[in-house]
Amino acid sequence: MRDTRNYDAIVVGAGVNGLVAAAYLAKAGLRVLVAEARNKLGGHCETAAIADGFNAPISAHTLYAFDPELLEELKLGKQGLVFAVRDMPLIVPDAGTAPIVLGRDMRAAARSIAPYSQADAKAYPEYRQQLFSLARRMRTIWWNDGKLDLRANDSRVLEKLRQWSVFAWLDSWFETNALKAALAFDAMAGSPLEPGSALALLWRASQEMCGLQGAAALPRGGPGALVQAIAAAAQNAGVEIRTGVPVTRIHIQGDIVCGVELARGDMISAPIVISSLPARRTILELADGANLDIAARRRFDRRFGETAAAKVLFAVNGLPPRLATLASGRIVVAEGMEGLVVAHGQARAGDLPDDLAMELIIPTFADPTLAPPGQHIVSVLVRPVPLAAAGWSELKGLLVERTVLAIERVAPGFAKYISAFKLVTPEDMEAVYGAGACAAVSADRMLLPWKARVGTGTKGLYLCGASVEPMDAVSGRAGRITASMILMNRKS
Repeated sequence: MRDTRNYDAIVVGAGVNGLVAAAYLAKAGLRVLVAEARNKLGGHCETAAIADGFNAPISAHTLYAFDPELLEELKLGKQGLVFAVRDMPLIVPDAGTAPIVLGRDMRAAARSIAPYSQADAKAYPEYRQQLFSLARRMRTIWWNDGKLDLRANDSRVLEKLRQWSVFAWLDSWFETNALKAALAFDAMAGSPLEPGSALALLWRASQEMCGLQGAAALPRGGPGALVQAIAAAAQNAGVEIRTGVPVTRIHIQGDIVCGVELARGDMISAPIVISSLPARRTILELADGANLDIAARRRFDRRFGETAAAKVLFAVNGLPPRLATLASGRIVVAEGMEGLVVAHGQARAGDLPDDLAMELIIPTFADPTLAPPGQHIVSVLVRPVPLAAAGWSELKGLLVERTVLAIERVAPGFAKYISAFKLVTPEDMEAVYGAGACAAVSADRMLLPWKARVGTGTKGLYLCGASVEPMDAVSGRAGRITASMILMNRKS
């Protein structure tokens, strides 16, 4: 059966990037259809119940890379998007009796580091200034499809970051092990010993939330509220969104895309198809190789990453006193840099690390609507964990047990407050969202031009998912940039 309605573009997948691309194209006057396999929008940006009255961020944890241009151009505030927290400090509770708190105030941050190392307290403001200064200039290629224009010293620092590992870079600045591990956690998409992985620190520093560089924010209503706002903007622009309609094939004639086929057999024609699904799945499965030569096929056939992340979500009927004092920030628990290296090795071998590295947030501290009065959600991002374990069913109980024990070490008494929990494993991420691996950090991926990221070699077929971003994150930037390239191509 062929759908006779006339579409200018079809977007496969209603994740953040797909919805953003659709909204921009529709605002430019194109008739756009979004086809989503699930009965829910947003992909990884999902807020869902984990117990009666408890609504938690199931996959996405915090927002730290959402494209600020989208907030203004799609008028997301008018669509109901409100931030409960705009700038969460990074808190290191296991460095000693008093936590290290790395917030916006550099003097206060240095004072919290000083009890552990006067040298680190002095170095931290300089480290942050150098990283943030270069990161802002990197936005020309990370935020847009531009060219780098760096100062001489910037070029030297960038070359170091391209060659050095996270471990080596942080070790050159600091001596406090817990501080280094907490800073490294933000760059833990692969081994902290991988050459070039220090670029992840620079990319993270280039991001901005709520007008603040390097901030982490929480939308009121959880990440699902962001999706609702973008979907509303897209529909207001005229986008048609269909859910529960998996795309099973992207049709290509010669080297030109001509539409898609749905699981129920419907054929929908359009001269433009944009996929927000992983690049590998789009090209090798839905597009059946898309007439690629051997070299190009290998590019899309690479399986990025050998480790993964998991989420453990707790519904609690209160907070132990120490955890309550830390509840406003991102709480990173890690057993030092050496521990991160060991954990990555164990996860890569298919084993659950003995000492888990994790980031805790308590979204209900700022947004009490997510839980019953006086109760809370504790959302825990754990990485690295095995991507392909012998059987996640056997590791589930152990992962929850070790997560609770790790939290107990920094917040004694936590276990007695737990009323329910939900575990989201890499297998769950793959089954529900189609992506469970942490994409590996490499200089090639981080510095690849946007045109090479979103293009496929097939006329009219574009990519806009997280796999074409410099790093995996909820940004919407790939959707915006892909749409702008399509509109430019239509004019030429």
